[in-house]
Amino acid sequence: MNPRQLAALAALTLGSGVTAWLVMPRPDTVIVVRRGGVAEVRPFLGPARPLADTLRVGGTGARRRVRVINEDTVPHRLSLLRVGAGETSDYTVPRGTFGGSCSAHPGRQLVIQVE
Repeated sequence: MNPRQLAALAALTLGSGVTAWLVMPRPDTVIVVRRGGVAEVRPFLGPARPLADTLRVGGTGARRRVRVINEDTVPHRLSLLRVGAGETSDYTVPRGTFGGSCSAHPGRQLVIQVE
């Protein structure tokens, strides 16, 4: 192969990888419960932030995807979302407002607004 063909092959490979990464399905919101029961929200881009009293979940389509990653050694309940110790759970939730108890939140209550 000559250098021009190698460059074209490299560009094709890189372009295919980027395209696959962009269209890959991913959750709209990711919640991580760290050891000790401290929860944070990790956006697709940007820094993680502590879980607030109200969690707003946005995205595209009729339903939203939420992933809960539990790095703690005990199971947790975050309003309508539940995850076992050391497990990851994916949820598809409809639009609406949901509230309930939260074992990983200082106020022990969490409202989830799905937009």
